[in-house]
Amino acid sequence: MTLAKNKNFIYLISGRIATNFGDSLYTVVLTYITISIYNFGASALAIFGLIAFLPSLMNFAFGTLIDNFKNKKKLLISFEIIQLISITGILLTVYFRSDIILIFLLHFIFSFANTMIYPAQSSFVPEILQNKKKDIENSVYIMNVTNNTVDIISNFLSAIILIYMSVISILVLDIFTFVLCIALFLKISYKNIDNTSINDNHSQQNLNYKDSILYSFKYFWKEKTPSRIVVMEGILSGLTTMVMRIVGVYLVIINIGVEYLGILLAIQRGSELIGVFLSNHIKMPFKNFFMIDYLISGTAITLIVFTDNIAIKTVLFSLTFFLIGMSGTVYGKMIYHFYDYKHIGKVSSVINTVSSSAIVACMLIPMIYDDVEKLIFITGVITIVFGLYLLFFNKSKDSLEDV
Repeated sequence: MTLAKNKNFIYLISGRIATNFGDSLYTVVLTYITISIYNFGASALAIFGLIAFLPSLMNFAFGTLIDNFKNKKKLLISFEIIQLISITGILLTVYFRSDIILIFLLHFIFSFANTMIYPAQSSFVPEILQNKKKDIENSVYIMNVTNNTVDIISNFLSAIILIYMSVISILVLDIFTFVLCIALFLKISYKNIDNTSINDNHSQQNLNYKDSILYSFKYFWKEKTPSRIVVMEGILSGLTTMVMRIVGVYLVIINIGVEYLGILLAIQRGSELIGVFLSNHIKMPFKNFFMIDYLISGTAITLIVFTDNIAIKTVLFSLTFFLIGMSGTVYGKMIYHFYDYKHIGKVSSVINTVSSSAIVACMLIPMIYDDVEKLIFITGVITIVFGLYLLFFNKSKDSLEDV
């Protein structure tokens, strides 16, 4: 059965499209609520950003529970219901002008459920696709293309909607997206779903909670190539996120003006999307791809600082995010390739924790050291170093597997 004929997969990805749009609405309206209704500034927005990442730091504690949960459909629906209740609570809080502390609390609950959805979805996909390796790899590409396309469209539409609709109306629309998602997930049928992997988890069922968490990390680390690439990707994701947060300052430094930030972000997302579309054509060992990716993108980032030509800077910037777009699909395929499907939930949870920890740590750097050009240069150098590590030092046997 191809992915296009697999109704369960169609319902799953359609539900995620609905909530991706809902997430974009939520992010935009939350910023508006903070600034325009409650009259708070950057400090409150920073708190919201920190709250959003806190659940990810605790993600590792839930991986085994997700893998052992027998009905992943009910699990996903439960998380969507939690998000639905959280947004409804925010709507009521805004309507009655209650204390913003309540919005902070509801935002944490929303973020917790949102964080749990990804390992639950990753663990559910092999069951929906009957553990067929080729279909699972293709699903990574399809979901990557869909998520990136929906993100770009929804971010644009969210800004337009905010102009023409009231905050309450937008929150009602947001609630509808999660209701739609739940309705689509309810249509997923267990008739053709292979969940026999649950019965293969006997070796872990006798472990206590603490030991099951330790097992998650041990299982993750036992695959040398992917685990090291995950750590490097987490660090680079953190550094890239940090750079994009301060890139407006860099535009001022090079006399372009912060008003062009929107154009730069459009170039970023466009370059990523092109990379995503082409990513399914990559055929080489995983280690080789990330080695080439890091060496080229690291060199491009470094050269951005040393060239004065704006056109060349733009090309180098585009090349970097083109490769980042490509790496998302390869990264997802790598995880499914090296790790047993029945352990994907715990692996995804550990990955989420590692990546989020790196992002939070990197976001703190500009508070201590704020030389923008040097931070961009350091990001490029670290990326090159990771590429050299994969080139010269990581000679493990599992790195020879093809994308």
